Amino acid sequence: MAENFLYNFVRSHHITKTLFVAYFVVFFAILYFFSFAIFGEKGLMEFFALKKAIAGRDIIKQELSSKVQAKKNMIEGMNPNSLDLDLLDEQSRKVLGYVGKNEVVVYHDEKNAKNGDIQ
Repeated sequence: MAENFLYNFVRSHHITKTLFVAYFVVFFAILYFFSFAIFGEKGLMEFFALKKAIAGRDIIKQELSSKVQAKKNMIEGMNPNSLDLDLLDEQSRKVLGYVGKNEVVVYHDEKNAKNGDIQ
C-alpha cells in the first residue's frame, strides 16, 4: 500500500531518481539533527537535567551560606570592640572546660535525649 502511494506520488510529480534520493537524504538529515537536538549530549533533555542539578546546588549553597553567616556572627560577637560576655562565657565553658569552684555543669546530650528530657 505504502509502496504504491510512494510510486504514484513520484510518477505523478515527475520526480527523478536523483531528486528523490536528495529529498530522502535531506529528510533523514533533518530527522537526525532534530533527534540530536532533543536527546543529544547538548540537547534539551540534558539541559533540563542540568537545570535541575543547579537548583539542587543552589539550595545547598543557601544552607551553607547561612551557616557561614552564623559563624561570622559568632566571631563578631567575640570581637573585643563588641564583646558579648554571655557568648564568651559559653564558649570558654564549652571549649576550654572552664568551670568555677562552686558551679555544677549539666550537659544536654541531644543524640540520646528523648522528648526534651535532660539526661
